[in-house]
Amino acid sequence: MLMAQHWPRRLLPCFVLSAALNWATPADLPAELSLSQALSLALSNNNVIREAMAHLDQASGQYQQARSALLPQLDVSARQNFQTVNLIGIGIDLPSASGLIGPFGSMDARASLSQDIFNLASVRAWQSYRSRRDSARLLADDSREIVALNVVATYLEALRAKATRDTLAQQATLAGDLYKLTRDRVSQGIAAELDANRAMQKVNTLEQQTQQASQDYIAAKLKLANILQARITSDFEVADAQAYGSAAALNRDAAIQTALATRADYRAAEAVVKAAELQLKSVKASRLPILGMSFSDGQSGNTPVHNVNTYKVQGSIEFPLYTGGRIRGQVEEAEGSLRESTARLDRDRSQIETDVLTAISGVEWALKQVETSGRNVKLSREEVEFTRSRFAQGIADNTEVVNAQDRLTQADEAQIGAQYMLGLARANLARATGAAEKTYRK
Repeated sequence: MLMAQHWPRRLLPCFVLSAALNWATPADLPAELSLSQALSLALSNNNVIREAMAHLDQASGQYQQARSALLPQLDVSARQNFQTVNLIGIGIDLPSASGLIGPFGSMDARASLSQDIFNLASVRAWQSYRSRRDSARLLADDSREIVALNVVATYLEALRAKATRDTLAQQATLAGDLYKLTRDRVSQGIAAELDANRAMQKVNTLEQQTQQASQDYIAAKLKLANILQARITSDFEVADAQAYGSAAALNRDAAIQTALATRADYRAAEAVVKAAELQLKSVKASRLPILGMSFSDGQSGNTPVHNVNTYKVQGSIEFPLYTGGRIRGQVEEAEGSLRESTARLDRDRSQIETDVLTAISGVEWALKQVETSGRNVKLSREEVEFTRSRFAQGIADNTEVVNAQDRLTQADEAQIGAQYMLGLARANLARATGAAEKTYRK
């Protein structure tokens, strides 16, 4: 593999531009998109995650800068001067001379090494930025959870639209069969033309509903493609029943404890509190003395060939006796930041408890809805078959059949809605406990 440094310099801009364009090219979606594929695609190329990673890079850079204050600083410098000096201008008055000397050469080249031996403020500041970096990393993890939840919810919307379309298409087929049966009975003089008219109205209504459902399915797929930041198209199908989930509602107390231990956003808030505590300690430690040491060694003389070796070893201690209230103001600012981050942590804890309990309640409610709607669909299908039999036997007109089909349509719609709500409730529960990506990306 060719490395960038081996490429001709004039080709590097083109290479970088080409790589950037290739990276930004939207991905193509497979003919049948599973939830796992959708999550993999979204988690690899989502703006929310990329923004979180950019914030992590910034936090890592700040951490590196804070750490550098604790490490030795090595500098190399060199100079060569040709100059004149007015001695009178620097306070040296020689009566017998004009005071101007030179021009003369002056050269100095040396390496300098400096190191703080004791600077507790810098140590605490470094620890604070380390906690901030940890918080940024956890927020990047939390952004993946948010993206996962959005993808699952959008995928469920597409599944719901598809199920509605398919169910209406099946019912339109049943209505068409009823119309054919009615038309035959009319031609035989057994049924009235009104029955055929009524059956055709049902066919037309279901066809309109199927067309609307088909359009809703296309819109849902386009929305899903947009969230995945893939090539915008509706030329794919969703058919992954795992999106509805399979987990039952959890124990409330255990779920809350799990959420507080695993949710990345809450752990990030804890890291921010720790960073604020360390920042306050850093500011207070700036009142302490700073011990330092420096060493330099090099050549000094007129020119690079006329010089001698010189060196300097220096120890220092600094006492901040009076700073005009600067440290006091910094302490007040750090204390306010700590109180703010603590209040935010308490707020996040309450919100997490609310999210978990709401999600568990939603799962329990949706499970009951699915069970009830399933029984109702079974009864409605039995009613349709019973009324069609009565109509075929000439016991009743097709009004009973049309009404039964209406009730079946409503029952199917209720069941599809209940399944969607159950899937969404399970996704919310996975997000509330910090396990959305782990649950659905298999």
